[in-house]
Amino acid sequence: MTPLHPTTDSSTAKDLTQPPTALAVTERHYRIDRRQISFLRFILEAYEGVAVVTTLSPREGIVTIRIAPGCEQLVMAILQDLSVRQHILMEPLPGGGHTDLGDP
Repeated sequence: MTPLHPTTDSSTAKDLTQPPTALAVTERHYRIDRRQISFLRFILEAYEGVAVVTTLSPREGIVTIRIAPGCEQLVMAILQDLSVRQHILMEPLPGGGHTDLGDP
């Protein structure tokens, strides 16, 4: 007969006395046609919790995309699809990287 409650293997149990591991958000900067900023924001925000678009310079069309941990490949696939299907030219800009989200 199988037990009703699974047993806990001590090697896989979480140590609750340690602070949680910090999560890292990926930031990428792009220059796009400023008329496309709202469309880009609309598309990425439709994927709730995946990415946030912030406009740094509306006049120059410079945006930052903050990508949630583990969602980098999905966002890059969306951006590639927008580039091909919607003809949105996205010029990557230097900067960006990872931002830790954790307790200071």
